[in-house]
Amino acid sequence: MADLNGVRRGGAGTDRGQLLLVGALSLAVLFVALALLLNTAIYTGNLATREAGIGGTEAVEYVSASQDGGIAAIESVNRRNASSHATLYTALRETMAAWDDTAAHHRAVNGDAADVDVVGTTNGTRIRQRDANRNFSSVGGAPDWTVVDGAMGIRSIRFEVDAARLKTGPTNSFRMDVSSADGTRSLSLYNNSTDDPRALIDGPAGTATCPAGSAPGGTFVVDVANGSVGGASCPALTRLDDTSGTVTVEYADGDVAGGRYSIVVNGTSSSLSLPGLASPGTGDPDWTDAVYAASIRVSYRTPQMEYTTTVEVVPA
Repeated sequence: MADLNGVRRGGAGTDRGQLLLVGALSLAVLFVALALLLNTAIYTGNLATREAGIGGTEAVEYVSASQDGGIAAIESVNRRNASSHATLYTALRETMAAWDDTAAHHRAVNGDAADVDVVGTTNGTRIRQRDANRNFSSVGGAPDWTVVDGAMGIRSIRFEVDAARLKTGPTNSFRMDVSSADGTRSLSLYNNSTDDPRALIDGPAGTATCPAGSAPGGTFVVDVANGSVGGASCPALTRLDDTSGTVTVEYADGDVAGGRYSIVVNGTSSSLSLPGLASPGTGDPDWTDAVYAASIRVSYRTPQMEYTTTVEVVPA
């Protein structure tokens, strides 16, 4: 249909087409805007995750380093102090404070703040023989005797053994028995036919024999914590302190071995039976107060994160 001037009108169909076109363009602009917003949100989220992950990794690393520092501090104060548990606790707090000052200063260079505090300890007892020329009998000279009874755990077992004192062959050789709810595990020390030291480990998991790697000056070290005999690897040795419940330690044939030794047990002297040991400083072997374990609170702060946790520190 044409108007009076001869121009043909499009009618309602043309109007609807124009509206649809405008609507489609509007939707396209809206979708593009939404896509830009979504991409921005995803990028921001990924960036924040990466930043938090980096901070989290540093915090975890600091907690691990603090635990290592705590282990070294416990071992140090147990070696340097032979007094009361209160004195040991104070010494441990001071040692960890010194470690914390150094470690925190290093972290501060990166703009991070870190802090470590000793918040508690588990009191223990250290059993020791310091005279390298003495055999492994009790303070009264008994070759078969109970070293400790009633302990709630045992760790840090270490012998410095005079190889020349050992008997040839495993029969009736020196033996240490560690008994708990998990059964009895034994360590026997002897020389073979060519006078080379051997360690025999026996228990629920089976039997293993480990030769000493070396014995400089005729002395070799049996270190249960790192599973070694005279510096040579002996993985079976680490089973010796795998205990549960109350623990009893006994020596048999202590007159056919000699040297130094040290053991740390979970329990105070008043809660333990120590029939073959002298009081601190009055004889050899004797017992002293010790720190068995400690709880430390570690805090780590960055501009993006604040992390605090309490962890248990127990030397091997």
